[in-house]
Amino acid sequence: MNFKTKFLWLVLPVFILSACNLQFVENTPDPNAANLELTAIVQQMLIDQAAQQGIVVEITATPEIGSAESAPPTEEVVIPAALLPPAVGDVTVTVSVATNCRQGPSAGFASLYGMPVGQVAKVVAKNSYSGYWIIEIPGQNGQTCWLWGQYATINGDTASLKDVVTPTSAATQKPTATKTATPTLTQSASSGAITGCTDPTASNYNSAATVSDGSCTYIGPALIGGCTDPNATNYNANANSDDGSCTYPAVTKPIAPTIKDYACTVTGPDSDGNYTYDYDFVWNDNSNNEDFFTVYVPEGSTSTQIGSRIKYPANSTQHFGSFVLPVATSEFISVRVSVHNAAGIASSPETNLICE
Repeated sequence: MNFKTKFLWLVLPVFILSACNLQFVENTPDPNAANLELTAIVQQMLIDQAAQQGIVVEITATPEIGSAESAPPTEEVVIPAALLPPAVGDVTVTVSVATNCRQGPSAGFASLYGMPVGQVAKVVAKNSYSGYWIIEIPGQNGQTCWLWGQYATINGDTASLKDVVTPTSAATQKPTATKTATPTLTQSASSGAITGCTDPTASNYNSAATVSDGSCTYIGPALIGGCTDPNATNYNANANSDDGSCTYPAVTKPIAPTIKDYACTVTGPDSDGNYTYDYDFVWNDNSNNEDFFTVYVPEGSTSTQIGSRIKYPANSTQHFGSFVLPVATSEFISVRVSVHNAAGIASSPETNLICE
């Protein structure tokens, strides 16, 4: 092998490695064309020299643009999100140029968040192979995305960060339709816990969930917790999610009724020589919170004894009755009315009705 051939075999690997590892030139109109042209020249030189020596050369393709191994171009559309309060964490990041934060480590992955200049975000992991940082998206309840490190400034000790694996395929960049948030519940058979969104301000908040599963979304109006029962003392007309705080007026003991008027007639004797006493009386309903009334009357007993208790619904005010005696004389009928509710009982004085 002559000197020229030896020199060419020493130099060619350098060209090949350089061609395969060239970074994208951000301000080149078509960086793919530049890389492919240089690679093609080097490959042809290698093939020509190998043909002279009778050697078969296999050329391995370099990673395609948009694959997980390639970095995104800097000249791309970035829609910066609004600045939010700075995140707190052991490792944080800022960018000097607004940068898309994606579902994975290349421009082939859909952008989830436009990182604005001045925003401080929390870094939760890294991918040393691609130079991407995995961050929590500010204001999105722990959702993460992949941020290119070209314009990133890291604050904190990154040695403690988990080094995650590189995704093997890119997600679609087509926009997806916005779906209405719905509560998600998953019950653990072993613990009995119910997972779901436990944030009352989220649009898919579920009061039955006992363990947060990170599914909270904030689509549409935020939920407003409060008492939604119009009968409660603390009813909140603006509330759209009952938080169990409703309170109700304390129940007080009802006011005792009073006997207002009565009538009593005697008829007979019948075929058995007995006389029938028919009577009725009216009372004043002095309460507005009763559950029911109880009328104590002498039916089924002598006229001077209290023999029966008859229940009447709330707002009742009159009772009709009769009893039979073997004689026709002036009789006193002792009656009494009581009113009831959960707080107690109140009774009228015992009143004697005269039947003649």
